[in-house]
Amino acid sequence: MTTTRTSSVAKSWGAAALYAVAAFLTLFSFAMTVEADDPAAFPGRQDDDGTFGALLCVGTAVVSAAVAVTALSRRPLSKAVCAAVVLVCVYRVIGVAGQF
Repeated sequence: MTTTRTSSVAKSWGAAALYAVAAFLTLFSFAMTVEADDPAAFPGRQDDDGTFGALLCVGTAVVSAAVAVTALSRRPLSKAVCAAVVLVCVYRVIGVAGQF
Protein backbone atom coordinates (compact mmCIF):
# COMPACT_ATOMS: atom_id res chain seq x y z
CA MET A 1 0.00 0.00 0.00
CA THR A 2 2.81 2.41 0.84
CA THR A 3 4.58 1.74 -2.46
CA THR A 4 1.42 2.57 -4.40
CA ARG A 5 0.94 5.78 -2.45
CA THR A 6 4.58 6.76 -2.95
CA SER A 7 4.28 6.09 -6.68
CA SER A 8 1.13 8.21 -6.86
CA VAL A 9 2.78 11.09 -5.03
CA ALA A 10 5.84 10.85 -7.28
CA LYS A 11 3.63 10.95 -10.39
CA SER A 12 1.78 13.97 -9.03
CA TRP A 13 4.98 15.89 -8.31
CA GLY A 14 6.42 14.88 -11.67
CA ALA A 15 3.30 16.11 -13.47
CA ALA A 16 3.38 19.37 -11.51
CA ALA A 17 7.01 19.87 -12.52
CA LEU A 18 6.16 19.17 -16.16
CA TYR A 19 3.31 21.68 -16.03
CA ALA A 20 5.69 24.24 -14.54
CA VAL A 21 8.15 23.61 -17.38
CA ALA A 22 5.31 23.93 -19.92
CA ALA A 23 4.15 27.22 -18.40
CA PHE A 24 7.69 28.61 -18.33
CA LEU A 25 8.36 27.64 -21.94
CA THR A 26 5.07 29.13 -23.07
CA LEU A 27 5.85 32.44 -21.38
CA PHE A 28 9.42 32.31 -22.67
CA SER A 29 8.10 31.94 -26.23
CA PHE A 30 6.48 35.37 -25.86
CA ALA A 31 9.78 36.86 -24.69
CA MET A 32 11.68 35.39 -27.63
CA THR A 33 9.77 37.43 -30.19
CA VAL A 34 9.71 40.83 -28.49
CA GLU A 35 12.13 42.14 -31.11
CA ALA A 36 10.02 40.81 -33.98
CA ASP A 37 6.82 42.25 -32.51
CA ASP A 38 8.24 45.79 -32.35
CA PRO A 39 11.24 46.08 -34.72
CA ALA A 40 11.37 49.89 -34.47
CA ALA A 41 12.32 49.62 -30.80
CA PHE A 42 15.44 47.60 -31.71
CA PRO A 43 17.47 49.41 -34.39
CA GLY A 44 20.24 47.61 -36.21
CA ARG A 45 20.47 44.12 -37.57
CA GLN A 46 17.26 42.12 -37.24
CA ASP A 47 17.61 38.37 -36.81
CA ASP A 48 14.61 36.16 -37.43
CA ASP A 49 15.72 33.46 -35.00
CA GLY A 50 13.12 34.42 -32.40
CA THR A 51 10.30 32.84 -34.37
CA PHE A 52 12.03 29.49 -34.56
CA GLY A 53 12.87 29.64 -30.87
CA ALA A 54 9.29 30.52 -30.00
CA LEU A 55 7.96 27.59 -32.02
CA LEU A 56 10.51 25.28 -30.43
CA CYS A 57 9.47 26.44 -26.94
CA VAL A 58 5.78 26.05 -27.76
CA GLY A 59 6.30 22.56 -29.17
CA THR A 60 8.28 21.48 -26.13
CA ALA A 61 5.61 22.95 -23.84
CA VAL A 62 2.85 20.98 -25.58
CA VAL A 63 4.84 17.75 -25.33
CA SER A 64 5.56 18.43 -21.66
CA ALA A 65 1.86 19.08 -20.93
CA ALA A 66 0.87 15.94 -22.85
CA VAL A 67 3.26 13.80 -20.82
CA ALA A 68 1.95 15.37 -17.61
CA VAL A 69 -1.68 14.70 -18.49
CA THR A 70 -0.93 11.06 -19.25
CA ALA A 71 0.68 10.70 -15.83
CA LEU A 72 -2.51 12.03 -14.20
CA SER A 73 -5.09 10.87 -16.72
CA ARG A 74 -7.96 10.63 -14.24
CA ARG A 75 -7.72 14.11 -12.85
CA PRO A 76 -10.05 16.74 -14.39
CA LEU A 77 -7.81 19.57 -13.16
CA SER A 78 -4.88 18.04 -15.02
CA LYS A 79 -6.90 17.87 -18.21
CA ALA A 80 -8.00 21.48 -17.80
CA VAL A 81 -4.44 22.70 -17.26
CA CYS A 82 -3.24 20.73 -20.28
CA ALA A 83 -6.03 22.19 -22.40
CA ALA A 84 -5.13 25.71 -21.23
CA VAL A 85 -1.45 25.21 -22.08
CA VAL A 86 -2.32 23.82 -25.51
CA LEU A 87 -4.74 26.69 -26.24
CA VAL A 88 -2.16 29.33 -25.29
CA CYS A 89 0.40 27.53 -27.44
CA VAL A 90 -2.00 27.45 -30.40
CA TYR A 91 -2.61 31.18 -29.91
CA ARG A 92 1.15 31.71 -29.88
CA VAL A 93 1.69 29.70 -33.06
CA ILE A 94 -1.01 31.71 -34.83
CA GLY A 95 0.64 34.94 -33.67
CA VAL A 96 4.10 33.86 -34.79
CA ALA A 97 3.00 32.33 -38.11
CA GLY A 98 3.17 35.64 -39.94
CA GLN A 99 6.78 36.21 -38.89
CA PHE A 100 8.24 33.35 -40.92
